[in-house]
Amino acid sequence: MTNYAISLNKDLEESVIFSVLSKYGKNIYLPKGIIVQGAEAKGKRYNATIGIATDHGVPMHLDSIMNCFSPDMKPSELFPYMPSLGKPELREAWKEEMIFKNPTLKNKKFSLPLVTAGLTHALYIVSSLFIDKNDAVIMPDMYWENYDLIFKEHVNAKVKTFKMFKDGKFNTEGLGNTIDKINKDKVVIVLNFPNNPSGYTPSEKEQKELAKLLTKKATKNKKLVVIMDDAYYSLFYEKDTAKESLFAHLVDANENLFAIKCDAATKEEMVWGFRVSFITFGYKGITDKEITALSNKFAGAIRGCISNSSTPGQNILLKAMQSPNYHSEKQKGVDVIKERYFALKKALEAHKSDKRLQVVPFNSGYFMSFYVKNETAEELRMRLLEKYDLGAIAIGGKYLRIAFSSIDVEDINEVVERIYKAAK
Repeated sequence: MTNYAISLNKDLEESVIFSVLSKYGKNIYLPKGIIVQGAEAKGKRYNATIGIATDHGVPMHLDSIMNCFSPDMKPSELFPYMPSLGKPELREAWKEEMIFKNPTLKNKKFSLPLVTAGLTHALYIVSSLFIDKNDAVIMPDMYWENYDLIFKEHVNAKVKTFKMFKDGKFNTEGLGNTIDKINKDKVVIVLNFPNNPSGYTPSEKEQKELAKLLTKKATKNKKLVVIMDDAYYSLFYEKDTAKESLFAHLVDANENLFAIKCDAATKEEMVWGFRVSFITFGYKGITDKEITALSNKFAGAIRGCISNSSTPGQNILLKAMQSPNYHSEKQKGVDVIKERYFALKKALEAHKSDKRLQVVPFNSGYFMSFYVKNETAEELRMRLLEKYDLGAIAIGGKYLRIAFSSIDVEDINEVVERIYKAAK
């Protein structure tokens, strides 16, 4: 272990953070190399540190590429490297927006969000720092398929699932029972709301029960790392659905509960290909020294795999967030998907007596799913493709996922009719 890592670990050793770091997490650091020395040279008359080509201080570039961007964009906003943790102004703006959307976070202490290259990358980095081989990772039985690649294949964790629903509600009791069965001093929990593939977010009452349970389960002998995958955050359509992230209720809940929020511009700002996402973290009693030390480790992990995230994506996003029309433009997009959601609810109601397909509870996000009773979801998916000109996703053997976010409202009824005809 290098002196850099030893120094960072010393700053963390009194906290829950150090006790839940993986071996890689304990070893990783950002060296005082090119990135750090280059930052120190910023603004100097002559800067011979960073490996980019410049012409009288302007990043060299091809006009054929520069011409693809708005005249409002400067070469300096498109072509140079970004810091490993992301553009400072964007990180500040995202934190302000996070507090705006989650008023419970006001006056709570947590890290400045750091930038990663998409939410998959955020989860990949988090798993690297906090999960060792054979560590227990708990998640609902309805989860995004990429979790297998990240948590099973990348870090070789022991994934434990519980039934996501009980009596049409989030199965908080099932989660608690699964935590109790883990005979280890560290348990990692991954929660994704709105959920992919179900499209479900707990109600405010369910969320309070969930936060209470996790706070109670975190002890000196069983420390919890709760990773919140908020990829579809803000896409809420029902009045009783919890509108704040679970992170807002866990970030200062318990000194033995380390909360990590992974979110992204991807869906919230409708910039799927920009690959700009964020990691934010905290626990009850976190200090500035600990935030700095762990941020350095995150920076080292990012530096060691992609170096830094997209410069154009970050600068364009920041300009959009500074626009006076930012919130109204976002709401228009949410309203379009919300209209499709209610059209889908109405179309499904007409088939509620059909027992071949069971509608999984959904109230938010991009998706809804059917539980396919009389055959496999793959068999139904292939029939939809071959005979009904309709593409859907088969998941976990028995679930068929429909992305209503990508179906125009006037086509919702026809899509539902074709699905039920195919099931017959």
